Amino acid sequence: MAKAASGSAKNGNGRQKPCKYLNEMALCNALEMAKELISVINKVPVTVFLWRPEKYWPADFVSENVKHFGYAVEEFTSGKVLYGNIVHSDDFERVERELSRRIEEDYVDFSQEYRIVTKSGEIRWVEERTFIEADENGVVKYLKGIILDITERKQKEKLLYIQRDLGIALSTSNYLDETLDRLLDSCLQIDEINAGGIYLVDEETGDLNLAIHRGLSSTFIENASYYSVNSPNAKLVMIGQPVYKQHIDLLLTSRDDVLRQENLRATAIIPVKYGKKVIAAFYLASKMEYELSDSVRTVIETIATQFGVFISRIRLEEKLKECVKKRKS
Repeated sequence: MAKAASGSAKNGNGRQKPCKYLNEMALCNALEMAKELISVINKVPVTVFLWRPEKYWPADFVSENVKHFGYAVEEFTSGKVLYGNIVHSDDFERVERELSRRIEEDYVDFSQEYRIVTKSGEIRWVEERTFIEADENGVVKYLKGIILDITERKQKEKLLYIQRDLGIALSTSNYLDETLDRLLDSCLQIDEINAGGIYLVDEETGDLNLAIHRGLSSTFIENASYYSVNSPNAKLVMIGQPVYKQHIDLLLTSRDDVLRQENLRATAIIPVKYGKKVIAAFYLASKMEYELSDSVRTVIETIATQFGVFISRIRLEEKLKECVKKRKS
């Protein structure tokens, strides 16, 4: 009876030769594992790069999550786009210098934060964890990078700093004009906001007058620097509640129609109160975003509240000064 075939075959000299079938199975298993690993990488909220340690860091591998930044995998692996090309120009030298220093100091891995530019031109903050792969002689062969988008976190941190710094500034300021400058400048430090103004309510008439502005056209200033107390615009402010709308949706009168061509998208009208009375209003706008995020809304409403407290303090000080003058007279 013939013996059952074993897992290997013998050649004419009686020696065993590797089974081609087993080699193919091992290769298939390795490929399946590689596919599974790539699948896992593509499901996590990070982008993985394998760079060559050359100028601008050409990539031999990039995970599909790079589409989060608007790019295709093939743009990097083909060499059409180098990773250094998308690092923000203001950050590139620092990123390059930091990498060189870590390599010289024989680091195995390190982290750093910087900005990149998406394919659409948007600026995003990322945190990069870099793993330095060197041979036994210390020569760097590859750089493995894990890129995490931290834009939202950085924006929230910035909003907190703006709010803190403005609170300190308001607590030490005694002049309204100076304070208006600081207020509007603080609002324009918010990434989503790049135009706006502050209206003051006339104490006698109730009319709205634009006291300060930034990033608005001469046409806007000419047609929207004053609203009478009975105008729809003033009545909207006097309701006392924040209003978030598209710029085009705030064209309430025929006079406003001339502002239709103004290059503004998302807008915010934030009343400023002294007690229960509206004494001013912020008009803030974005030329990029169609809607302001909740975190931005919270900050500008808090700034408006801080301004209301400032106004109450200034007015109290003015009344005290008047009392002192009357006593002296």
